[in-house]
Amino acid sequence: MLYSFKISICVPVYNTAPYLPQCLGSLLSQTLQEIEILLVDDGSTDVSGQICDEYAQRDSRIRVFHKPNGGSASARQVAWDNMVGEYCIVCDSDDWVEPSMYEELYRKAKEEDADMVLCDFFYNYSDGRQVQANNIPTGCSQDALLRDVLTRRITGATWNKLVRTDIYQRYNLSWEKGINLGEDLLMFLKLLQVPLRIVSLPKPLYHYRRIMNANTYTNNLTLETYRQLERIFFWTKDNIDTKSFERELFSSSFDYAFPALRTKGMTSSYYNNFVRRYIPWSKYLKYGFISLKGFLILVSKVVGYKVCKLIVKCLYHYWYK
Repeated sequence: MLYSFKISICVPVYNTAPYLPQCLGSLLSQTLQEIEILLVDDGSTDVSGQICDEYAQRDSRIRVFHKPNGGSASARQVAWDNMVGEYCIVCDSDDWVEPSMYEELYRKAKEEDADMVLCDFFYNYSDGRQVQANNIPTGCSQDALLRDVLTRRITGATWNKLVRTDIYQRYNLSWEKGINLGEDLLMFLKLLQVPLRIVSLPKPLYHYRRIMNANTYTNNLTLETYRQLERIFFWTKDNIDTKSFERELFSSSFDYAFPALRTKGMTSSYYNNFVRRYIPWSKYLKYGFISLKGFLILVSKVVGYKVCKLIVKCLYHYWYK
């Protein structure tokens, strides 16, 4: 198949007007010129949609799609349905990238005939701090990557993973409607279920903006958004071999129980039922608590949900530094 561009960059946009110019400026400054930028305005109520249109008038490589608000998964799917690049990747509209990011990823993909290339990234904080994530996998086999992402050694984000577009089409992989929290992780887990040649470029090329006080899904969980995480948890239980990845799945269960400790509308009975069923004492005896999250879940089993929820509230800013 002949492709019109080397890389399609999907940028879902929702109310990020203060950050959008920096994001788009970094994309238009790429050393790789053969890129298309698909801006999907997901019903923004600020001037984000207008900014998208203004940038599209400046550069013909930008295409803008305006749609009613439906969440980031639906916005990404619009881009996926319209992209014409040989490879594709996501860029969040409040983040930015190094000038050579896509050229380096594309060169590595072509040199290695890879279906996916992963790179490292920076955390960027509002106080000006920049910290390298050291998001380096232990190996590039699918089993190694699956172990790494289940234990959160590496991120499940798609913005640091360049993927051959044909893979999504060949295996009918699409963004899960209604899942707008953890949608990246679910897509990465889906990709790891199909045969891929994967390589790593251990260099930080992406800048992930950490906005601790922003009114986002991540910072302000509700019971509705928490149930989206539960859907991902149940997907992993249904699709990942329990015997081969028992320890990693136990570790990942903490990443689904922990957010419940800061979810608005969460009840003690709802939380306790989940923990009792999926994080039993027998697994603690076999594997220990593995991580700080695991320790906090253990504490909640001893002192109760409400006390542990207060502890997590006090530690929240420390946790996300």
